[in-house]
Amino acid sequence: MSDERTNRAAAPKAANEGVYHLRLREGDVPAYVILPGAPERTLKIAENWADVREAAFYREYKTVTGRYGGMWQAAASTGIGGPSSEICIHELSVLGVHTCIRVGTTGCITPEYDLGDLIIPVACVRKDGTSHAYIEPEFPAFADTHVVMALMKACERLGFKYGLGLGYTVGSFYIGQGRPLNEDYSGYWPSFADKIIPDLQRARVTNIEMETSAQYVVGYLHGMRMGAILSVIANRVLDRWGDEGGESKACLAACEALKILKERDERKS
Repeated sequence: MSDERTNRAAAPKAANEGVYHLRLREGDVPAYVILPGAPERTLKIAENWADVREAAFYREYKTVTGRYGGMWQAAASTGIGGPSSEICIHELSVLGVHTCIRVGTTGCITPEYDLGDLIIPVACVRKDGTSHAYIEPEFPAFADTHVVMALMKACERLGFKYGLGLGYTVGSFYIGQGRPLNEDYSGYWPSFADKIIPDLQRARVTNIEMETSAQYVVGYLHGMRMGAILSVIANRVLDRWGDEGGESKACLAACEALKILKERDERKS
């Protein structure tokens, strides 16, 4: 016989009575949060803040808070991929967070963007895997329009080169992105992998990464505003790798965009 308590299990609590994975309690973070993947990138974001404080750090989830231009902001790392992103976004939603901007890195498959340039993904192709656990694959992964506009305005204020993109989010770094398991192409190499990059280029996809579509769908279904700004650290067309200052620019642009969004929200209220 079906037991509703089994089908709808309650979320566990952390030892400090906070949400289980982030180890945060109500009031620990503001409603506006930046989502880097790497825990160490929270500190890169915090370089733009005053009154920096580590709120919690457990597994891949490091959360820091601080003041940007007087505004209280937070950065919470999501780890790599959709599953860990889902956990982070859900628990932030439980804590009252309503606006998130992903700050990440990406590989570009068009010559239009070079190393250090910024891409704001307006929408993504959903190959992340996690979002399929939420809703049918025909459901779109898209950024909140107001978040996109705030990111554009932030980049223009700061003088950063940026572009709008159609991303490809995939739950694989190697085969799923057309990378061989061995440099000499020995071992497993499926025939479809030869077509991944050319087919995406024909579809006018701009870039490849591993989190954005999952975050857009999961966040949207939680009633949150989602966006992303990604720094190009690889160009597959030009065969180039490197940061060229893009990570720092993306971090600063996200801080500025959150401030723009909060000011807009206050004018509306």
